[in-house]
Amino acid sequence: MTEREEIFELADRLIGDSPADDTEVFCHEGEGNLTRFANNTIHQNVSVTNAEVLIRVAFGKKVGVASSNTLADAGRALEQACEIARVSDDSADYVGLPEPQPVEELDTFDEQTAACDAMARAERVKNVVEEAKAVGAVAAGALSTGAGLSAVVNSRGVRVAHAGTRARLNIVMMREGGSGTTQRLGWKLSDIDEVSAARQVAERAVKTCSPRDVEPGEYAVVLEPQAVGVLVTYLAYVGFGGKAYHEKRSFLSGKLGLRVTGPLITITDDGLDPAGIPMPFDYEGVPKKKVVFINKGVAAGVCYDTATAAAERTESTGHALPSSSAMGPFPLNLFMDAGDATLEQMISSTAKGLLVCNFHYANVAERMRTVVTGMTRFGVFLLRDGQIVHPVKNLRFTQSVLEAFDTASALTSNRQLLSSMLVPGMKCDSFRFTGKTEF
Repeated sequence: MTEREEIFELADRLIGDSPADDTEVFCHEGEGNLTRFANNTIHQNVSVTNAEVLIRVAFGKKVGVASSNTLADAGRALEQACEIARVSDDSADYVGLPEPQPVEELDTFDEQTAACDAMARAERVKNVVEEAKAVGAVAAGALSTGAGLSAVVNSRGVRVAHAGTRARLNIVMMREGGSGTTQRLGWKLSDIDEVSAARQVAERAVKTCSPRDVEPGEYAVVLEPQAVGVLVTYLAYVGFGGKAYHEKRSFLSGKLGLRVTGPLITITDDGLDPAGIPMPFDYEGVPKKKVVFINKGVAAGVCYDTATAAAERTESTGHALPSSSAMGPFPLNLFMDAGDATLEQMISSTAKGLLVCNFHYANVAERMRTVVTGMTRFGVFLLRDGQIVHPVKNLRFTQSVLEAFDTASALTSNRQLLSSMLVPGMKCDSFRFTGKTEF
């Protein structure tokens, strides 16, 4: 992997060669390794070393962005960005590049994870497959590890870099019509316990065999963390960004300080929390600040990049996405506060309802009301008198996330780290299912 001083030297050279008034260089270079398995057998090993250089230039308010996936061709990307800027109209949103600020150093580079080879990954996959075979199930999925260095340098003096590692395990198991899935990730491979993860999925694959029909309708639900994560993702998508808030497309627009969910719900973003996948700065090189979106049910704030902060006359919270994105700022390190319950306690407190393990194929139906529609997957169970009665066939849901969270009556003390968030399990006293399937 390229050293940070080499990345800085490349960025300095590009900025020195740039004729633009403002120049920003984002670089990422790293290695990714992947072992895929299906039918209880490893079928692919992949190792990729790649680099990205993303350059933004501005002549006044004329902005151009270009990229290269090789460090050697970064000069050409600079030329292209300048060519684009010169023929572009003025950008009303461009307010200049950020000034340098102190960025906290984070040590999230794990040598064992970076050095993990195909044989070491195969040993972990073997453990997963053995758990599947023990219950007569078939396992599929992937185990990936990687290491990378990201840096942002601009002509105003921003000069930051961060190196980190990452590991991720995805498992799906199938058995006689039953299925289960989970994911585990972290910046240390040693934090992933593939045996316990596989055992959980194997147990689910057994218990979901021969599902029965239930009628759509309103149910109390116990949602496992993977299902909660889907709902939180869409809540962030439709409301936590400063651009949507400024354009009054966010469900939080005009509601800061007002109650929007039940009092158990607190959702934040914190790029410095080592319990997630930390990253100390955003794609503009601005240090990440902790942002509280919902505090004990009350709308508390949104996240900003440089442009949206200027529009709202506030400061960037360090949530800029790549300059090639038109989405505006977005939270990439979400946390939902835990509660004090266990999954078993939430089940035992449910007179009649459903245990939902996961959602998939979800989409936004009504943005301002946070209505999301989608399907259950990989396990739904009927609950009656505090007991799991039997598995049920998948259902379609059409539900306002805020309204569901308004009925939240319990959260688990344990949380699961998903792709960009750490979330607990949740019990909601009311959740709307609008259709059913044949499987």
